[in-house]
Amino acid sequence: WAGAGSPLLSPGEVRSKPMTVLQWEKLSMGKLAHTLWGDGGSDGGARGAAGALEKLMEPGRAFEIDISALEGRFARPDPSARFRRGESDSSDRSTVGSADGGTPRARVSLLEPKRSTSVGIVENKLRGALGGKPLRDAVLEVDESLLTQDTLKMALSAVPTTAEQALLLAFQGEPSTLDRPEQLLRSLCGIPRLEGRIHAMIFKAQLEPDMDELLRQVDSLKAACEAVQGSAELQALMQIVLHIGNALNAGTARGNAAGFRPSALLKLAEHKAADKKTTLLHYTVEVVQTNAPKVRRVTALLPTLAQAARVSLEELRAKNTDIDRGLDLVERELTAFEEAEEKEEERREAQHREAMEAWSAAKALREAARQGHDKEEGVVASLPPAPPPPVDEDVFVTVLGEFYNWAAERKEGFEEDLGAAEATFAALRAFLGVDALTEPEQIFEPLHKFLVLHVSRWPTSAAA
Repeated sequence: WAGAGSPLLSPGEVRSKPMTVLQWEKLSMGKLAHTLWGDGGSDGGARGAAGALEKLMEPGRAFEIDISALEGRFARPDPSARFRRGESDSSDRSTVGSADGGTPRARVSLLEPKRSTSVGIVENKLRGALGGKPLRDAVLEVDESLLTQDTLKMALSAVPTTAEQALLLAFQGEPSTLDRPEQLLRSLCGIPRLEGRIHAMIFKAQLEPDMDELLRQVDSLKAACEAVQGSAELQALMQIVLHIGNALNAGTARGNAAGFRPSALLKLAEHKAADKKTTLLHYTVEVVQTNAPKVRRVTALLPTLAQAARVSLEELRAKNTDIDRGLDLVERELTAFEEAEEKEEERREAQHREAMEAWSAAKALREAARQGHDKEEGVVASLPPAPPPPVDEDVFVTVLGEFYNWAAERKEGFEEDLGAAEATFAALRAFLGVDALTEPEQIFEPLHKFLVLHVSRWPTSAAA
């Protein structure tokens, strides 16, 4: 946090007795003129945190710190007096100790033993996860009620290699005589691009529930940035902390600060008074109560800060990249499936035409036979029905195509919102004079923790 320093102290002022030093990371004015500590502020530009504090002061009251009380409570202990009393550093401390406190097999096995065992384990798990439904059917139907992320990841272990496909498809015996691992892999051999298909389905299963959460995180970050910049109560509280810190550190290298980093706020609760019971945070609450009790309204920020403290820009950017890669994968698989489907459709149609031609020829022979042999019904009875047109049971392209269109649109919106959130966060960093802090948690986590501690020190009878 940064600003014009404390107007209550002259630059060379020192305390009448040695004081304990608040170990904050102070900021010098430098480039901070237009930040919270200069002329930036919740009203868009006038007088920064100092102006916010003045606005929230009780009417007709000038801000003041009882320096004698400050010196009395936070004076550095006299080592010689402590020694004369015969006290030791360990006499008033308690010792903290450490707390110690794992089927029957078919007759024919074609796979290598290690691979067979591995696939057998997966097959057992898949049978339970799919409720007995064959994995091949679930994959072709894109049955998302059964194919969860975990189930799909297990299924990847059951994708047969090229060599395994050749071995299993060359088996001339009855498939039911194969061992269960071999039966599972053989049933999957006819599914084209199985591994890529499963990866695309895993991406779909992950992204659909994740997208709403990603957008919520981006919105939380933007809201918190705007709330901090717009909170006169928070800015006034920061100015009070700056006054107290400069009063405590007067005459030291850490005195006459123009501002401080957010992490310094948590040091107030760690800085103990001479009585070893109260802290600088207690003293800060007393100063707030005396000078500007309206500052307590800053508690309205707590939910917003808590949500933003859990946001990681690094993770959001990584997720954005993962979505790009996932969409590329789905697009590649859809393109490959569509091209393969066109060829397969041509092949099926050719087979259907051949079957229809054979059926038509048989029908012609039947008619000829009837004309030559009236009442001879044996030939008629032997004619099979016309073959039905081919039925496509694979819905991958339909389901994943719809998903791709949805995901591409949502991803575009997420990318725009993420860019806006990054810009808003950059503006907040500049406002606070902490451009070096690149992650939201570095600002919002100490802010949130400090406010929780600050509120906990207020008397329960104090008015909000």
